Formats: sequence, structure tokens, C-alpha cells
Amino acid sequence: MKKIKLVAIDLDGTLLPSENNMNISKRNIEMLEEAISRGIHIAIVTGRNYLSARNVLANTNSPVLKKLPLSLQNGSLLVEGSTNKILKAYDLDQNIARSVIKDMKEMKLDVMVHDSIKSGVSIFVEDRPLNRAIEIYLKNRIEIIKHDKTVVRVKDLFETLQFNPIQLATIDTEDKIDSIMRLVNKKYEEIVKTVKTVSYLDNGGWWWFEVFNKKCSKSRGLSDICSIYNIPLENSAYIGDNYNDVEAMKVAGYSIAVNNAPGDIKRMCDLVVSSNNEDGVAQALEIILERNS
Repeated sequence: MKKIKLVAIDLDGTLLPSENNMNISKRNIEMLEEAISRGIHIAIVTGRNYLSARNVLANTNSPVLKKLPLSLQNGSLLVEGSTNKILKAYDLDQNIARSVIKDMKEMKLDVMVHDSIKSGVSIFVEDRPLNRAIEIYLKNRIEIIKHDKTVVRVKDLFETLQFNPIQLATIDTEDKIDSIMRLVNKKYEEIVKTVKTVSYLDNGGWWWFEVFNKKCSKSRGLSDICSIYNIPLENSAYIGDNYNDVEAMKVAGYSIAVNNAPGDIKRMCDLVVSSNNEDGVAQALEIILERNS
């Protein structure tokens, strides 16, 4: 292993515990601060949006951690930690988004449309009952973010979509997610990026399906962060747990999975540490610091 100069870390299922997913544990906070004090750059690479990820860092009450750079929504946005300036941004063409929404609705899927890069706050959904997992997700989001436009219910998504959204998303059963993923990949392979991940909502059994600009991925997020610090990818480490982390794990110089990751992800990684509920990130940082010294 080459000397690690930057560690990029996923939030949900990795840095955050399953039951309290807005608060980083004390041990993880201490090790993050220790790694930074010893010259390692730390960055967050997450599927969350800006407000949600920023709230997680604010809850640490750590001046250092509050300023971490954020790669958001699977590489769609890169935000500089100290100034909150958007350094990189990739959105979906609204006409492509409209076409994908049409396909999703024809498969009886409930659609969430994420705001434009300029606004970046709201999720738009149609004003009707949505499936249980999405209603739970939206309720949690409203409670956590506490913004009056966190979730906006509209009469018709097509009428509302007069902008380029950051992403489209739904949550549903795996069979329905697999069906829409096959269709979208077949029709729009050269235009969009699709991501399927396990959802931890409602005791499991649900899956996320997300649609992004073709350029987006967590590997793109990791590469963008490394370019800021002029650090080669071979001197980076990536810690994650889910299928949207795999591309970043493949390009990082050192790949680390927490023990709650699926077996195939753990098998491809250079190191497996304790689970997200057992401070696996802290363990990974201890190992990196030891090997760097």
C-alpha cells in the first residue's frame, strides 16, 4: 500500500450508524480529527444532498469536520468545505428527465425529482399517496432538514419540471427496480447514469433507483476531490458499504469495506473493518495511520 494522503468516506451504512443516521459516533469523530491533525485529507462522498450531509457534519460540533469537502448525490456536486462554493456540478437535461419520468410512471413507480443545481433544496413529488418507503423517507427528510421547501408536493411533475434536475429517484421492491433499471439502461445508456442501492428504510426490503448525468459517479467525486489537493488516486483510500461505492473503490489506491457491506463488495476490497455500528471507520483510519508511519 502506498502512503495514503486522502481518505474519502461514504456516510450512510459506513460512517453513520444504522439507527442514528445523523450523528457520527464519538470514536469516529476523534479518529477523523486525529487523521487530519496528522496530515491526511478527509472528504465525504455521499448520495445525500447538501443540506442533509452538511447537517451531519454540523452535528459533530467539530470546527475541523464542519469544513470537510463534500461530494454529493453520487458525484453530481462537489462543494468546498470552508466556503460552501460549488466547484463541480453535473445535472440532467430536463427533456431527458421528462422521458425517463414517463417510463417510470408507466411502470407504476413513484418519482422524486431533485431540484436544480442553482436551488438545490427541494424534492418534488406528486400530491397523492406514495408508497410506504417513499413516504417514510420524505417524512424523515422534512424532520431532519427543517426547511419549508424540503419536500414540495405538486399537481403534475411534467408541469413543474421547467429546469434541469440534479437527479431522479424512486424507492421500491427489487423486482420493480431491476425492471426499470434494465429499461432505462437500454434506452438511455449513452446519456444517463443509473444507480441501484439497498435502502435501510422500514427494516429493509426496499431498493433505491437513481438517475444522474452520465458523468456522475462516486469515482468521479473521488477523482474531483483528489484533483483539488493534487493527490494521485493511488494515494487515496475509499471507505464504503454499498453498490454505489464500488466504482470509487475500484479507482482508489486502497479500498475498504465495512463489515455490513454485501459479501461481493467485501471480497473485492483490500481491507474489511468492523461494521458501521462498531466504528469501522475509526478502525480503518487507525490502520492507515499505522501503515503510513
